[in-house]
Amino acid sequence: MVIACAVLLAAPAWACAPDRTEPVIGLTAQGPLLAGASDGRRIRLAMLAGEALVPADRIIRIAPLGPPDRHERVPVLALGADGPVEAEILRQGLARLSLGHRIPRDCWVLLERAEGEAIAAQRGIWATPRSLLDTNDDAALSASEGRFIVASGRVRSVRTVNRITYVNFGPPGAGALTVTIRDADMEAFRAAGLEPAAFRGHMLRVRGVVTIRRGPFIAAAVPEALTIAEAPGGGAR
Repeated sequence: MVIACAVLLAAPAWACAPDRTEPVIGLTAQGPLLAGASDGRRIRLAMLAGEALVPADRIIRIAPLGPPDRHERVPVLALGADGPVEAEILRQGLARLSLGHRIPRDCWVLLERAEGEAIAAQRGIWATPRSLLDTNDDAALSASEGRFIVASGRVRSVRTVNRITYVNFGPPGAGALTVTIRDADMEAFRAAGLEPAAFRGHMLRVRGVVTIRRGPFIAAAVPEALTIAEAPGGGAR
């Protein structure tokens, strides 16, 4: 009997494993990325940004990612029988990934790949040219000052000066994007399998807020800000 109960209570074999999850029942969608449970809790799919509706009937557990916001909405990663429901939303191009919260690396990679499928297929929001900016598009980058963007391009050069690594997508003065990484944050990038010093020639996707200072740049504080979309030889990752 004890063994049978243990089996019934065991979590599904998800594609990624959040540290702590909670059961949730009676969910109904309440707006873009929002849902309410029968016990009064309100949740927000915090790893996404966009206008997608929550597939409430598929969610069986949630992984809280922080305290409730001022509207009493709990930021969560939502889990269905096969893993994060956010993956299918991203795969359909109905939302984009957000950097607001940290999740286990295997969960992030799963979501990142799902979003990559939508980008490659120009599905949903990615069918619009301005949804994925070119790292060498000076005008578009300048117009995006202060905004969160996703941009893609091939790395031209990498250099480190005064404990800051500069990942450059174009020559100096050309208006191309530069990504900066502080030495203090470098260990996290390497732990995630990213070695910025070796980025030259790689096609990267970058996500973050654009700042203009001599030229457009994004300060990447976490490895999730960067995705290797294609290695120098042309092979996607």
